[in-house]
Amino acid sequence: MTETSNPSPKRPRPAIPPLLLAGLAAAILLDTLVQVLWKRSALSLPADFAIHPLAGLWSLARRGDVIVVGLLIGAQMVNWLKVLDRADVSYALPITALSYVSVAGASYLFLHEGLSPARMAGIGLILLGVFFISRSHPVTAQAGERGEL
Repeated sequence: MTETSNPSPKRPRPAIPPLLLAGLAAAILLDTLVQVLWKRSALSLPADFAIHPLAGLWSLARRGDVIVVGLLIGAQMVNWLKVLDRADVSYALPITALSYVSVAGASYLFLHEGLSPARMAGIGLILLGVFFISRSHPVTAQAGERGEL
């Protein structure tokens, strides 16, 4: 009986730590909410907004949907700082490209925007890119090896 050897043992896929996974999911969700709400706000701008932008900005600043968008952007900033504390930006930012996919889906469902074959092909490429990035380690340097800016 001949012995077969496996010259390249399969390396296990790195697991995404739960807190990092939650932060990435929150980043995608928050970005989707911000983009869809922002678009809805843009659709309801007054007709003379371009002529009187300061007056338009003042009226926007008092609207509830714009205030909610501002609060969500603040939450995005806090969440993103926590994500970057747990992962390389070269890992985390490409993963959050999934928000392009979720925004396209939410825009289709809630804003009745179209999804052409070209857009769907682009979404497919984004998914493929995220798949490859997710197969790598979230952090490439140990805490003591990181350089300070």
